[in-house]
Amino acid sequence: MAITQKRPIYLQLVDRIKNEVATDVLSANDQLPSVRETALQEKINPNTVAKAYKELEAQKVIRTIPGKGTFITGNTAGVKNSNQNRLLADLSQVINELVKSGVKGEKIKKIVNNILGGKNAEN
Repeated sequence: MAITQKRPIYLQLVDRIKNEVATDVLSANDQLPSVRETALQEKINPNTVAKAYKELEAQKVIRTIPGKGTFITGNTAGVKNSNQNRLLADLSQVINELVKSGVKGEKIKKIVNNILGGKNAEN
């Protein structure tokens, strides 16, 4: 995990796990490493990991079963939808900034069409 100073570490961990769910790296019922294991792997304080896991539980991304571990919930579709909405909002903001900076709409459309390369834009 690339730790940056711009956001709290626990939120960076929350975002990474949610992104892994959204991109099918993690699936429903996959077990996450324990708080201690994650802290050792990421070289961060266990309290930070516990805070991230607590936030993920509040968002219903993970669930903890005492004595068994922490697992991804069946809410993967909701996580994917939320991630897509966030990315679309980011894209909209970037496009607005491009337009405000003087980039023509046709140039933006050309870039988007090149990226899509014939893929169905509805998905």
